[in-house]
Amino acid sequence: MTKVFAALLLVVTCLGCGYRLAGENPNPGPVDLQGKRIAIHIFKNLTHEPDIEYIITRDVVAEFIRTPNVKVVRRDDQADYILRGEVTGYDEELLALDYQGRALYYRLIITLKLELIDSSGKVSMAMAPISEDAEYPTALDVEENKAREREALKRASQELAQLLAGMLL
Repeated sequence: MTKVFAALLLVVTCLGCGYRLAGENPNPGPVDLQGKRIAIHIFKNLTHEPDIEYIITRDVVAEFIRTPNVKVVRRDDQADYILRGEVTGYDEELLALDYQGRALYYRLIITLKLELIDSSGKVSMAMAPISEDAEYPTALDVEENKAREREALKRASQELAQLLAGMLL
């Protein structure tokens, strides 16, 4: 029984490590953002989790600012493209239980739906939903558990921002 549990834990750990196949999220369209200006709107939050739209939008903006090929602008009238998005998923999956049936690990999965709009207001690219996940161990203390969940959210948000920048640039 112990060997079966260990093997199952190993499989779950490997599946949840965050690695993806190289061809899973190719550049989704013909839009070339090299040397362009982009305005990034605060994403809409369609989930039950408060304020995640601000965390994710902040990370996306920070990632695009770090990219030398694109200039992030504040106003739509200054932009060649506008990035709009929705946080459509905030899901937790139970990964492991202890021998008494208490949760040990969760996987947090964040899903975004995005569209890129050109300066004339036409949708240049409606992207397929993208997701990223992060795992976290549970804690007996409710506040500590929420802090660990927030850390997982930060990791998933930063990974989403990097994934998005990689897809568009």
